[in-house]
Amino acid sequence: MPNKERRKKEKAELRQQILDVARDIAANDGWQNVTIRKICEQIKYTAPIVYQYFESKEMILQSLRKDGFVQVFHLFETVDKKYKAPEKRLFEYALTWWNFAIQYPEIYQVMFNLQGAVCLQNEGNIKIHNTVMDYYHPAFESINQKAKRSEIYCLELTDNFIAIIHGFISMNMANKIKSGNERALLIYKNSLQRFIHSINDINTKK
Repeated sequence: MPNKERRKKEKAELRQQILDVARDIAANDGWQNVTIRKICEQIKYTAPIVYQYFESKEMILQSLRKDGFVQVFHLFETVDKKYKAPEKRLFEYALTWWNFAIQYPEIYQVMFNLQGAVCLQNEGNIKIHNTVMDYYHPAFESINQKAKRSEIYCLELTDNFIAIIHGFISMNMANKIKSGNERALLIYKNSLQRFIHSINDINTKK
């Protein structure tokens, strides 16, 4: 392997190592305890080396946040290829979020500013929000067209859907499910099914 390609690979590997170590520290001690100093101690590099890749802890969070959304969008694309009915796509999008949060809780926390993983809002976050809507909105629009509902109502339904998803996941992470976390997924699925059934009722117009 030529020296230039080897150096490029080594830099990519170190960058990923920094991100992985940040996640590991967060998993053990919480995001509020993730610092550049602690990352340096674990990867055995000095702070100036880390700053060549990330100017601050905030930039590490931004990178993890972006990577998390990219991963979720790839999963959404799989849903779109597998399911054509808008109702089923919405249900599977919601399950995708749940499974992602269970499998990668630290990344989910960064994506939604939870558990001390405060990630400042910027223009990039607006673009990410628009991409989320690119998946949700067509499904709701398809359902609304059958019921002859307004565009505003479609946007309201999208807000309701987002609230159900991330409200339940946040409650589950904080152990706030009153009937017990062991029943959390069942309650989540039942809530989604009731919501989707209600919006699919053509007699419910707005």
